[in-house]
Amino acid sequence: MSGLKSERFEIEEFTSYWNVDPEKFKDKIADYANILIAGFPPMGNVIPYRLKEHLKDSEEVVSLYSYNFPPMVEAREDEFEIPHDELWYSEGKRLFCYIGKYPETEYIPKSAYKQAEDVAHLARALCVKELYTVGVIMPSQEPFKEQRDEVEAYIGCFEGSKKEIPEGMKKMTRRNIGRYTIIRKTGLLPGFASQLGIESYSILGVGNYPEDLRACARALRAFKKLSGLKIEETAKIEEMFEKSAEAVEERIQEQIEKAAYKGEGVGAEPSQYMYG
Repeated sequence: MSGLKSERFEIEEFTSYWNVDPEKFKDKIADYANILIAGFPPMGNVIPYRLKEHLKDSEEVVSLYSYNFPPMVEAREDEFEIPHDELWYSEGKRLFCYIGKYPETEYIPKSAYKQAEDVAHLARALCVKELYTVGVIMPSQEPFKEQRDEVEAYIGCFEGSKKEIPEGMKKMTRRNIGRYTIIRKTGLLPGFASQLGIESYSILGVGNYPEDLRACARALRAFKKLSGLKIEETAKIEEMFEKSAEAVEERIQEQIEKAAYKGEGVGAEPSQYMYG
């Protein structure tokens, strides 16, 4: 674990820098039973991002860097910064929000494993008792087509999970997901965390297309039910997701109408890698 940014700054395969005094912070939360929610691109990361934005006491605790993140700098307000993931904390909710902002520059299994492993160990060091990843699922293919139940979210339960699945959700098993999987860090992180004794789940909100923000609203509601957290601010977040989804769907419909008028195709079939 790296220290504060005042020390020598360097980036390795996965490097964490504290934005607070690490010893004081760990002492402060030593007796808390904390929860961590993590989201990764392309869609899951908007959920912890919006949560930390609406929790008034949230503070950025750790910045996480990797030389596998895109080689660039990005604008933040009126300054530029090296790309990094962020870990925020709300003491009032005992909640960590991990915002995974960047995918690998190419599909590098070693990189995804390393990040999941390090975040899981960081979670254990920060007294995290329950860990959740959030993402999107599109049950538009087999074996989902024949299912009649109205499902808001599918829940991937990992070794040591104890919670009953609330109404409106469905537990993911080999029987009901067939050959499909929860891909990359959305599945790897809770997998690593469960091996460290952290109760871990992957929540996948049901959507109709890859950018369906309604699926994010469903995943957020499922997270609240499964974790038992009382977060009043989520009503505003869900409304924001719904309005954004309407705007996206209007643009999609416009594209379909234009493509039909010109006699063009309207898009490719969805990928079989639907989960995460």
